[in-house]
Amino acid sequence: MITSVAKTWWNRRYPNWVAEVALRYLPVVEAIRKQPPQGLILEVGVNCSGLTTYLPLPVVGVDSVMGTARPPLVTPIVAWGQALPFQRESFDYAVCMDTLEHVEVSERHLVLGELMRVTKRRVYLGCPMGSAAEQQDRELQRYYRKHNGGSFAFLDEHVANGLPRLETVLAEIQELERQSGRLIKIHCEANLNLLIHRLLIRLWMRTDPLSYALHRLAVVFVHLRRWLNVGSCYRQIVVVDFEAHGR
Repeated sequence: MITSVAKTWWNRRYPNWVAEVALRYLPVVEAIRKQPPQGLILEVGVNCSGLTTYLPLPVVGVDSVMGTARPPLVTPIVAWGQALPFQRESFDYAVCMDTLEHVEVSERHLVLGELMRVTKRRVYLGCPMGSAAEQQDRELQRYYRKHNGGSFAFLDEHVANGLPRLETVLAEIQELERQSGRLIKIHCEANLNLLIHRLLIRLWMRTDPLSYALHRLAVVFVHLRRWLNVGSCYRQIVVVDFEAHGR
């Protein structure tokens, strides 16, 4: 009886939450709650566990492939981030998390340009960045193959494409600002210490019952998240604010 009650409470408190994904999205969730949108939210790279898992607000969700299991708050649009089918400044906020690294290097500036084109107030862009994160991805790719006897497509794309560099992303955003004539402010935030990221992903990759239980319990890390963004981090979250008078 106690176990059943505890399980029910857990699933209600953390519905469909995955520790590593929650730690990725919650900084964005907190920021949006502080300044709620005045219009529509766009999420590019929505997949099956995006922003609405952690923030119950409707979003227009774009992905190049849409599975059948979609969150009820997502209006799905099949499209490429390099060519979004929306008019200029259609959305108040745009969110793009852990997607840019799946785009070929030569086309990443197109995704950045489209995010800025269709957004009126703020863009949230987060993804693994830098050589340390890239090295860890290669290590995790080998770990997955060792313990699962196959490959993990998402990590394979990380390794094949190479991860973005923060300085490159910032330079491209600033060039897009110059071209558009819109004034912006940029804020960067490191996200998820590399050691914690490796621990969480390794637990997820393993198939034994203990690892599964520990991975499920690791969701409690979200309550310590401000202390997990120190040292060398796996991801950077770049926030682009548009100034109203810059148009």
